[in-house]
Amino acid sequence: MTEELRSEKEVVKKLQEMLAEQKPGGLRKCFVHVNLGTRKFHDIWADWWKTATPPRLEVDMIPIFEELDDPDKIFTAGVEVEFFKNKKVKTFYDGLQQVLSFGLLGFDSLVLWHIFSAKLANEDVEKCVKPVKEMVEGFSLPITYIATKLTENLKYEFFAPWELYSSSQTNIDYVFRSMRNLCSELRNPLLNKAEVEKRKKILKVVLRIPI
Repeated sequence: MTEELRSEKEVVKKLQEMLAEQKPGGLRKCFVHVNLGTRKFHDIWADWWKTATPPRLEVDMIPIFEELDDPDKIFTAGVEVEFFKNKKVKTFYDGLQQVLSFGLLGFDSLVLWHIFSAKLANEDVEKCVKPVKEMVEGFSLPITYIATKLTENLKYEFFAPWELYSSSQTNIDYVFRSMRNLCSELRNPLLNKAEVEKRKKILKVVLRIPI
């Protein structure tokens, strides 16, 4: 039940368990709570590139997806999860700064995922989601914004990028297949910079991704 989930860490852990059970198509693997400020990451960077190390960040989720047009190739998504337990603690822009910073680390796609408690009324969820959509679309931010309400039976109602809460509840498989499709159309624009491409290579080494 969603009442038992008190923080982002608990929500992410539950998501990891659900992914292990349902195994969404096109998802190779999903890392959670990855600390990229570890000594290992910075030692590898310093050993190979001999330049200043990238910023120290923790990433809530890193799904590894198969490319839609070539299953032999993969792409990584850096996902910032923000859990809204009530309408007083958080603001609509929570997570935006964090997810944009993921672009510096070489993720192929950047995802901001706002997850709302089932206890929140739809109108309160909409008040948060609407300005985020306006900013992402208005400023053409290179991030995939997903907003869902986590229901009592651990299903999902979509509020962004589309509205499905009035008609259907979806499972984690649908959420991650949707994420894969959305991310495949919107990639990190910083990947054309040599320094960011280097960080992408180090990221794969740390995560032990061979391709």
